Amino acid sequence: MSAPATADTGGTAGQELLRADAVVKRYGPVTVLRGASLDVVAGRVDGLIGRNGAGKSTLVNVLAGRVHADGGRVLLEGRPVDLRTPADALAHGIVAVPQEIVMPMDMTVTEVVTFGAEPGRGGVLARRTAERRVRELMDGLGLPIDVRARVRDLPVSWQRVVLLAQALHREARVLILDEPTAAMNADDSARVLSVVRRLRDRGLGIVFISHRFDEVQEACDRVTALADGEVIDVMDGAEVTHDRLVAAITGPESAMRKPRVPDTAAVVTVDHDHAGALEVRELRGERLDGLDLDVRPGEVVGIAGLPGSGVAEVFEHLAGRRRAASGSIRVGDRTVTSERSATRLGIGLLPASRRSAAMTTEPVLENVALPALAACGRRGVVSTSSIRRRSADIVDRLSLRPVAERRMGQLSGGNQQRVLVAAKLLAGPRFLLLEDPTVGVDIAARAELHALLRSLAAEGLGLLVGSSEPEELLEICDRVVVLRRGRVELTSRAEDLSEYELVGAMTGSAPATTG
Repeated sequence: MSAPATADTGGTAGQELLRADAVVKRYGPVTVLRGASLDVVAGRVDGLIGRNGAGKSTLVNVLAGRVHADGGRVLLEGRPVDLRTPADALAHGIVAVPQEIVMPMDMTVTEVVTFGAEPGRGGVLARRTAERRVRELMDGLGLPIDVRARVRDLPVSWQRVVLLAQALHREARVLILDEPTAAMNADDSARVLSVVRRLRDRGLGIVFISHRFDEVQEACDRVTALADGEVIDVMDGAEVTHDRLVAAITGPESAMRKPRVPDTAAVVTVDHDHAGALEVRELRGERLDGLDLDVRPGEVVGIAGLPGSGVAEVFEHLAGRRRAASGSIRVGDRTVTSERSATRLGIGLLPASRRSAAMTTEPVLENVALPALAACGRRGVVSTSSIRRRSADIVDRLSLRPVAERRMGQLSGGNQQRVLVAAKLLAGPRFLLLEDPTVGVDIAARAELHALLRSLAAEGLGLLVGSSEPEELLEICDRVVVLRRGRVELTSRAEDLSEYELVGAMTGSAPATTG
């Protein structure tokens, strides 16, 4: 893309509107930003990319007044400015539109766009004035949205556009868009990108954060890449290629894949029948479009994809928590029809949120026995001795004895995750579904969890692992499946796949391989 020659709203094309200059931010002993810089120019879309934890959110939060920097400067049109609150940023025309669409869904488009900045004193005349202004905004964005429609009745892409129109009504000069097309299909994404281009052409400065590299290429005039809180690459115009974007994320060494040497030492013995694979055929749902997937006993299958790709939906379907539009999920010759049937067929789900899966105020032993509580007591009264008896063996085998008497909320992230794995194993699963099993876990605990998962596979469990970190999937998985907008983009043996290729398949186009 190339920037327009003129502008009529945000500023004169090429004029610097906002700059983060050598910004530093620390949280205790951890330095999140290490002299990061970003300039925002009128009539230009600036992409901002980086791995999770690279510092993107912190940097834009500094610009949006949500976070105060510990070092460096924020400049507005070349002059230092102190943005201590979002209200400070808004007063200077800086509007951050979050990834999550949060607005009163029962309000009309006009009411949402003008909320907090309504014209006039109220009454019929003010409403008509507001509707006229909002209609003019929508016409300028090229969208035939009924300004009297309820927001809840709009497609998700138009709901996003309503937020953009709200920013324009508030006289935004700089827009910060955090994953504006996340969870959208191709048509909805195209609609939002069209509006982004129109805003650029009106002279706004736009920061565009996205993991969808095809959209970054299409939307952005310049791209800044962050890693470990530092700027590692800046690309302009034709330099913004998919290969360079992926290389900026994965690093130059990522094309070389080191072979995994799994720790196959037995950690726990699981008594179950190994017959039958977990088979998904032609599964269609809210985002899934004809998914085929197999998890065989004794293997670890990784599943990867960006937000909105359908990965999260896969786990809900396999655990019986969501009903598919069509297709089937089977274990052997039996079909998963509900959460109860999934449990009966030996499918256990460990969700990404440990808080939702655990009783944080209760001791470890009670948490381990959670799936079997019904069998531990009589007439609804749970026996502590029964809980201890049923849990003791698996607690010992997973080396949880030193923390067995502590409350769940007092444990480290790694120990909490091991407790939750133990709880699932107590139910005797044949297949274990794990969403981001090492999120928030330190390096040492992560290695222990990886060894545990490989050992469980060696004992015959089938594991489906989702992770937001591609290198983790390559480290522990036998096969990796990549979803993109509800379809399988790539299937490969992990040993044949580099991190560069994996990220490429997740973020854009990549040749599909099989294995």
